[in-house]
Amino acid sequence: MFKDIRIPKNIDSPILEAIFEIRYAPSCPGEALYGLLIDDVFSKFPNNENHTLPILEIPPQIRNIDPNLKFQPYYRASKDGFAFAIGPHSIVFSALRPYLGWTEWTDFFSPILETIKKKNIIHSVERIGLRTLDLFNGNILDKINANLTIADKAISTSPTSFFTEFEQDDVRVLLNIGNAANVNGQPTKDSLMDIDCIRWFNCEANVFFSTYKEVLEKAHSANKQVFFGLMNQELLTSLNPEY
Repeated sequence: MFKDIRIPKNIDSPILEAIFEIRYAPSCPGEALYGLLIDDVFSKFPNNENHTLPILEIPPQIRNIDPNLKFQPYYRASKDGFAFAIGPHSIVFSALRPYLGWTEWTDFFSPILETIKKKNIIHSVERIGLRTLDLFNGNILDKINANLTIADKAISTSPTSFFTEFEQDDVRVLLNIGNAANVNGQPTKDSLMDIDCIRWFNCEANVFFSTYKEVLEKAHSANKQVFFGLMNQELLTSLNPEY
């Protein structure tokens, strides 16, 4: 889809939140996860004594049969702009605004994944997703390389949003852009660009841990290609790119 995109080394990042999700089949009950990780992971998060999420208030009979709850985390902790959450079928790492950078974020979650590997929590992995939510001031629909028309009339008024899926370098991309972003439960006149890059694994844990870094880098590269490929020069310049 996007080819030969020139990518800056640095910009004023509009990332509101970045999310790295792993969907997996467990080797242990979900209720045992906290005990397995309390000493080596959760205890490293200061001032986060209560890591339990509200989903555990739902009876297990309902949690285990409701497909909408399958990938919900049970436990969560955060520090220094980064967060870690885990449930019996998903592991989620988040980086919040201000986004510190890819290197800093991977330095946060790599040791946690190493601990999860040693604890034999994962039996097999279904897929990973690398998602970024980018918040821009004002309406960007006339500042991106996409044409929205109805009956040959350009559409850029607010509120307008669109969703599409496509392949970018063997990565499945789910793209959602809207110009009336809801931020922290509040409607705004700003724009949100949601790019979710998905790679399927369908493999056992040992294969996942030996290959995930390479696959994650491909997803990261695809994310950047889509992000910068969508911008016209005016929008890109507003981010003060450095090459």
